Amino acid sequence: MIPDNVKKHSKGFSLVEVLVVIGITVIIFGALFVAFEYSLKLIAQSRAKLTALSLSTDRAEYIRSLPYSSVGTVAGIPNGSIPQNRTVTLNGINFAERVLIEYVDDPADGLGVLDSNSILADYKKVKIEYTWLVGGVAQSFSLITNVVPKSIETTAGGGTIRVNVFDANVLPLQGIDVRLINNTTTSTVDVTRKTDATGTAFFTGAPAAAGYQIFVSAPGYSSDQTRVATTSLPYPLTLPVAVLESDVSTMNFQIDKLSSLTIKVFNSEVINSSVENFDDLLSMSDVSNTNIVSSTLALTEVGGVYDLNGSVTSNLLAPATIESWGVAEIEAVTPGSTDVRVRFYSSTSSATLIPETDLPGNLVGFSTNFINLSGLSVSSYPSLVVGVFLSTTDTSVTPTVDKLTIHYVESRNVVSGDNLTITGNKVIGSDDLFSPVYKLSTSTVTDSNGEVRLENIEWDSYSVTPGAGLVIKEACSENPFSLNPDTDESLSLLVGASSADNLRVVVNNATGERVIGAAVKLSRGASVWNADTSWCGQTYFGGLVNAADYDLEVSAAGYTTQLMSSINVSGDTVQTVVLNP
Repeated sequence: MIPDNVKKHSKGFSLVEVLVVIGITVIIFGALFVAFEYSLKLIAQSRAKLTALSLSTDRAEYIRSLPYSSVGTVAGIPNGSIPQNRTVTLNGINFAERVLIEYVDDPADGLGVLDSNSILADYKKVKIEYTWLVGGVAQSFSLITNVVPKSIETTAGGGTIRVNVFDANVLPLQGIDVRLINNTTTSTVDVTRKTDATGTAFFTGAPAAAGYQIFVSAPGYSSDQTRVATTSLPYPLTLPVAVLESDVSTMNFQIDKLSSLTIKVFNSEVINSSVENFDDLLSMSDVSNTNIVSSTLALTEVGGVYDLNGSVTSNLLAPATIESWGVAEIEAVTPGSTDVRVRFYSSTSSATLIPETDLPGNLVGFSTNFINLSGLSVSSYPSLVVGVFLSTTDTSVTPTVDKLTIHYVESRNVVSGDNLTITGNKVIGSDDLFSPVYKLSTSTVTDSNGEVRLENIEWDSYSVTPGAGLVIKEACSENPFSLNPDTDESLSLLVGASSADNLRVVVNNATGERVIGAAVKLSRGASVWNADTSWCGQTYFGGLVNAADYDLEVSAAGYTTQLMSSINVSGDTVQTVVLNP
């Protein structure tokens, strides 16, 4: 008889045991496969790198074997017969070869203008780079070697081109591509270098010749260049540069990050305002060390001693209908040693301060009477909270706030299909009639939303002209509009039917802030026109006649009245008036 324990073992493996064994086997062989695959990849990479090392060593030895005068690249500086780019195949691997040869100004005998013998081409630096693909991933290897002349260095009939590249603030830009082209020399020159930390690219040893064209560019940046005379540009402003033997030719260029501009055109709008007169603090969500004294907000005072700091935070301002935010207007009195700052939030929580990227200056707070909010997106900020912060360093004196007004646009009637002409202020030369040729001048048409979107344009001052029969009656952001680098900004234009002659008056104070509600009186003989400036600090007079004997009187509370005579009105005329305290 077979024992029971023997009978049990004769039944074989159970299904669970089989699955466990299969699972363990898969894990083991999977790990082995991954390790094997990684090993193959590592071997392939090592093999390719060793091949690249061999190629670069052989190429370097070949270049070093050439006469010093022959060490150069095709269309390069120095010039020679070595291709700047070619494809090489070895051991079944395709390599992209790039050879860069350039002169070096050795510090041993002085750099640049301090060079003891005024020769900046002391020796040649050769960089050989190979790039290849392994498993779809790009790999590279490079080798650098120097080639030194057997005798004293020589200019060899060449000179140096120094190109300086600056941004909009005249700060040096590093890593910018500078391309130098000349098709008039014995051998064509076509070389690209990058600017160094000082924003400079040197082309030392360039053959002495005229007609060197320079192109300056970088991804995401505007571009600049020299220009040759053409039928459309017979008189370029920046001509190609010449290289003189043993001399240095210097060229300066300015570029910066590209920006975007949205232009909105409408012919009517509904303006509304939220006004806080500080009769009480019922509309405030938070009050700290402040109170109301004779309908003004002031720091809390006990026994003639004021608190050093205080603040109020408004309730949420959430208009039922809003097209865009306009201007915040604050009326405050700040005696010496006192200060009033205004900050904006997206909710009543102090942690929701609108960031600097959306409202520049908000982190520190605004101390001006008028704060431009038109750049705030109403989709991102359909509501606002205002924080008013008072401070003093003299406890016997307090600042006061009399009034706070937030202006906004409820709705606008847009103008679609309007032909706009947009012209920058940068000039690249003049035409055969000696009229300026602008770097950017284009015509476009507003879409169904009354908008035109300009992408990837450079910083400049742009003038916008509406189509025939229309005139700009109000430009809150000013026209011409100053577009800064690396920004996305918008310009709103209120247009109307144009008369033969009209006048738009822009009223600012001495610091450039718009003056709202200024009384503007225009007169000519017995004819008188009166109007107040809008929340954009502007007003418009249409239906005038062409004449140079108009008188203008502008007055506003807290400012000295400005009288101007012999105003010339001809066509679409804009007059800016500056009011002083």
